[in-house]
Amino acid sequence: MLASVRTRVVAVAAMVAAVGLVGCSRQAQPESRPEPGAQPAGSKQLTIWLTGYSWQDNTPPGSSKVGEPVLHQQAAGQGTFADPITVAVPGHKGDMEWKPGTKFYLPTVRRYVIVEDSGAAKAPSGTDTHLDMWIEGRDGTKAATDDCENSFTGKVAAEANPPDNLPVMAGPIYANQKCNIPAQPEDRGSYRDPGDDSDDDGDH
Repeated sequence: MLASVRTRVVAVAAMVAAVGLVGCSRQAQPESRPEPGAQPAGSKQLTIWLTGYSWQDNTPPGSSKVGEPVLHQQAAGQGTFADPITVAVPGHKGDMEWKPGTKFYLPTVRRYVIVEDSGAAKAPSGTDTHLDMWIEGRDGTKAATDDCENSFTGKVAAEANPPDNLPVMAGPIYANQKCNIPAQPEDRGSYRDPGDDSDDDGDH
């Protein structure tokens, strides 16, 4: 009888120990939670207001200065995934609509771009954001680079966090005294920032 009781006590003790170990094991596994402020991965389709700025109308004029350098110390880029073109977004340092280093793909100009500047005008209603793209243009007149910028300005599609295999027309937007972009959609809308006398890009 005593042996039987002892056997049961030992068995119960073993069960309690096993349950305790399982409980410890569960508690030791941390929950998977995103870090505060982490951005979700993956691409996102957007409707944007696209404009351009150049060597002639940057701030200051006659420069390629940028406020938030990431890949380039000055505004630059070939438009490939590895070497995207500088864009400015609304807001200013510490309060920008998109983090410096964010990439987009712009199908109307077949270029990848990267956020490296701020000070773009606010986006018009019906669009998700405003991207102001560096076109280079050092070898052109202000009239010629303005015409190039106007030729692609408007409400167009864009892809944030794009894949790396989309079609590209590599090279600066304005080079060799020529605006190097594909044929543009006819109706891209119009917009004037009520707080600005210019028709597109704000300050950089």
